[in-house]
This record gives sequence, structure tokens and C-alpha cells, in this order.
Amino acid sequence: HEMATRFCFIDYDREIAIVAELQQDDGHRKLLGVARLVADMDHREAEYAILVGDPWQGLGLGTVLTDYCLQICQHWGIQSVVAEMAPENSRMILMFERRGFTIDRSHARDVVIARKVLAKENESGLLI
Repeated sequence: HEMATRFCFIDYDREIAIVAELQQDDGHRKLLGVARLVADMDHREAEYAILVGDPWQGLGLGTVLTDYCLQICQHWGIQSVVAEMAPENSRMILMFERRGFTIDRSHARDVVIARKVLAKENESGLLI
């Protein structure tokens, strides 16, 4: 019940999904990709996930969605963003590296973790 409630009632202060669509000539829309952010309760860290359809990969859509989500994180006051991906997803790893994420391959053989620090707290607890 708790999981069903979580999927049915989104906390818009902590979760957001950004959808990329293509308007077709016949009026229908085609889903190209989706990016999702989920922040922790105190807005210190956000988990980021992205999915781009195979025909649309390598065209910069993942980069655009990622940059937009990083702007949202800054607006929310998020201090760091983390994403997990398969180690063979070399395009995604390179895109994260180009955006200043650190790449950690040390956790498990089947996952790579990308992390980007957006802001740090000073001794007074203020974000810098």
C-alpha cells in the first residue's frame, strides 16, 4: 500500500519528471525520453535517472535533459546529485564527466555511480 501511494501521489517539492516529446505531423506525440529527480527530505541530495529511446540516443537529448535537471537542482538548493548507470553505458558516463560529475566504479561490477557537488556548507551551515 505504501509503495502504491508513493507512485500515485507525487511530492512535487521533492520529485519531478521531465518528458521530451516530438509532435508528429498527424498530431500525435512521440515520447523520446524522460529524466527524473528525487530529492531527499532535507533537499541535500537528489537522485537523478534518465532514459532516452534508442532512436534518439547520441543526438544530445540526454545532455539537454541533464542540464535542465541540474538547473532544477540549483533552484531547489540541492547540494549534490547522484546517478547510477551500467558500466557499459559509455556515452552517459562521458556526458556526466563533461558536466563535472565524478565517476565511481568501485561499488559493484554492474553499476557506476556519478556524483556532482553543486554547493557545500561552510562552518555556519550556509551554502557556498
